[in-house]
Amino acid sequence: MEEFPPRRPVVPPALIEAAKRGDGEAWAEIYRQYHGAVLAYLLRRTGSRPLSEDLAQDTFVRAIAGIRGFRWTGTDLGAWLFTIARHVLLDHEKRRSTRSESAVAAVADRDSGVRVEESVIAAAEAARVCAALAGLTERQRAVVRLRYWDGLSSPEIADRIGLRVGAVKTLTYRARLSLRRSLTRPAR
Repeated sequence: MEEFPPRRPVVPPALIEAAKRGDGEAWAEIYRQYHGAVLAYLLRRTGSRPLSEDLAQDTFVRAIAGIRGFRWTGTDLGAWLFTIARHVLLDHEKRRSTRSESAVAAVADRDSGVRVEESVIAAAEAARVCAALAGLTERQRAVVRLRYWDGLSSPEIADRIGLRVGAVKTLTYRARLSLRRSLTRPAR
């Protein structure tokens, strides 16, 4: 029976142990498996691709520095990486709020190289996604937010909102079906 939504790969303990020993190939595999998800998480939070790429890089640097303290408990290594990413983002926001940015940095942020057409298309797509999310039930929206924005697993979501894991999976599956139907309809 297929599991909905599909789970992210769980890094085997042997790969984690190899990474703890400083094995570059092990780190390369961990990076390949999680970089895209960590970058997507940070991009949703910041809205800036260059900043998200920098923060994702910082996340993996911190992970390399702290892997010796990681204790595998059977949960996906991704949960640990997302925690690091969240802390990197919070640290960045604290630093940003305590220093005043120069006029040059402000101009550089506004001129990120994104073309106007791409911005308009992205805004229209974001509006379609928001409208599709509005069509979900409150519980479905909560599960989608926790799963895809916060990066939690089904058991973690179940603990957070007080439902059984099966109920979380069902809510997630139905929400995805509803979103798919809404987003594949032709725009009016």
